[in-house]
Amino acid sequence: MSRRIRFLLAPMLFGSALALWALPGCTPEPVPIAVGEAPCERCHMTIMDERYATELVTTTGKVYFFDSVECLAAFVLEGIEGREIHSLWVSNFGAPSNLISAQEAFFLRSPNLRSPMGLDLTAFGAPMLERDVLNSFGGDILDWEGVLEFVREKGPSHTGQMGAGAHSPPPGAGAAGG
Repeated sequence: MSRRIRFLLAPMLFGSALALWALPGCTPEPVPIAVGEAPCERCHMTIMDERYATELVTTTGKVYFFDSVECLAAFVLEGIEGREIHSLWVSNFGAPSNLISAQEAFFLRSPNLRSPMGLDLTAFGAPMLERDVLNSFGGDILDWEGVLEFVREKGPSHTGQMGAGAHSPPPGAGAAGG
């Protein structure tokens, strides 16, 4: 009987070992953002405008969604408690269904493009050119490091409010920043 059990268990054990061996080779990737359904990890507002939607993917494959570049940047600056960042993704304003790497994007800070959280940060990528975006909307061009610096200086309070035009804090959040 023990020989039969070993015979039956061998394929299961081999399959389990193979699955565990293959798992570390998996590359975490971005996933489509359920606009109109998914909540922002930082401010808890429902993501409503795909042109500003962003996401963070951890090394373990967990995906966090955000309703704006500024919420993503604030979340990165605040740290994500024991999780390592694998990649950061932003919607390309010119083709919002295409997520692009935050490191490959360029960002416009312009009052002529009002982002959901009020810091007026918008991501762009190919085929858009920086000069064309500046000619169309005015403002200042930033790279990802510039976005982090800007959000660090002007950024959101801990209640999720960021200034004029910003969303209200999530239900149950206190009115005081902190």
